[in-house]
Amino acid sequence: MLASHFAREIGALADGADEITRRVRENIRAGADWIKFGATGGFATPADDPTQTTYTQEEMNALVAAARDLGVPCTPHAYGDEGVSRAVTAGVRSIEHGNLASASTLAQMEERGVFLVPTQFMVLDALDHLDDDSYWEGKEPAERVKFTRYADQLRHSARNVAASHVRIAFGTDAGMFPHADNWREFPAMVTSGIAPVRALRAATSVAADLLGRPDLGRLRPGATADLVALPADPFEDITAIAGIDFVMRDGAVHRAPAPVAAR
Repeated sequence: MLASHFAREIGALADGADEITRRVRENIRAGADWIKFGATGGFATPADDPTQTTYTQEEMNALVAAARDLGVPCTPHAYGDEGVSRAVTAGVRSIEHGNLASASTLAQMEERGVFLVPTQFMVLDALDHLDDDSYWEGKEPAERVKFTRYADQLRHSARNVAASHVRIAFGTDAGMFPHADNWREFPAMVTSGIAPVRALRAATSVAADLLGRPDLGRLRPGATADLVALPADPFEDITAIAGIDFVMRDGAVHRAPAPVAAR
């Protein structure tokens, strides 16, 4: 994010290594603690395609190097395999989406220690509703066309993620659907073949590792006491995650089950 006292829009357009480097430095001076860039087109944007790669390898290398020199990690919006691979080669810390990444690119990510934030609910929900006209009301017609075109590849890539050993961190692409549905990312991952324990770690210890926060995501002395509890076992039924009835943040309880009346 850009610091508010600079009163600037979030995001910038840049072409060429020199201009990209300047823009990255400008964003970091303004307070950015991560740099996110568009490595490919998308599904919801009508003027591009998720397989189109938006920067050359030289440009991505310059972008990531400029941020690294100032101690700031980078992550791209990236769907298409080539865009993901170029970003990984450039040295990003994570990939946002990666839903068209090949098995070989996932192996490249694993080898280099790059995290994946797969945002599978957004994709799988669209695929499950390809024939539902009401689902697409109010959306760009091109979005439905692109999801239909890449449906088989998207499903295949989701299975590749489940079969890989890439480090998965939880993320939802919230804003593409109601915020209250964020929990649906868990069953989406499990449906694609990811084990429940891996899905839960994605939102706890692995997410903490991605953010460089060893005090989060773990139950141990000295860790930040951010906890949630469920009324049922998510290892038996991952949809139990929708029923969180206890929330503690930094040691303070913000939600707890109503006490059971004594009989």
